[in-house]
Amino acid sequence: MTTRVLISFFCDDRPGVTQQLSAAVERCEGNWLDSQLSRLGGRFAGVLQVQIPEARRSDLETALAALADDGITATVTDAGAAHAAPIAVRRLTLLGPDRPGIVLELTRSLHSAGFNVQSLDTSVESAPMSGEPLFRAEARIELLEGGRLDQLEWQLDAMAEAMTLDIDVLDEN
Repeated sequence: MTTRVLISFFCDDRPGVTQQLSAAVERCEGNWLDSQLSRLGGRFAGVLQVQIPEARRSDLETALAALADDGITATVTDAGAAHAAPIAVRRLTLLGPDRPGIVLELTRSLHSAGFNVQSLDTSVESAPMSGEPLFRAEARIELLEGGRLDQLEWQLDAMAEAMTLDIDVLDEN
């Protein structure tokens, strides 16, 4: 019987990290399914989902613990059960002057309107003409049972006006 687990890791950014992780998974008869990996600052971090024989889970944990000698910190967690399919999926884009609180206000609006964050990518970059810091976000969001798109749109409009942001929500279905 097989099980799905999540492996989360971080280390200094350097070539070969992904190969070391995939070799540990392979040695334990695992199958790399999904992953989100990224370099942030001078660090490399990520989460990956692996399918592995239940009897080999402890071997995987041992193999990953051995990577600490190379500066890779990795942990294994049960993947958990998938939740019910969303009613709708939307893509959200946001751009505006960087300031504290943007992610908090965005996620507060999403939660109160009944949306779940499926993925969220953010960055701060320089504005082309002024060089001022711009905050950029792109998210995939799911409308859950009981959620209200009209409520989300109203809240995002208020947020955009208060924080001088451009926010768009596009249909992905």
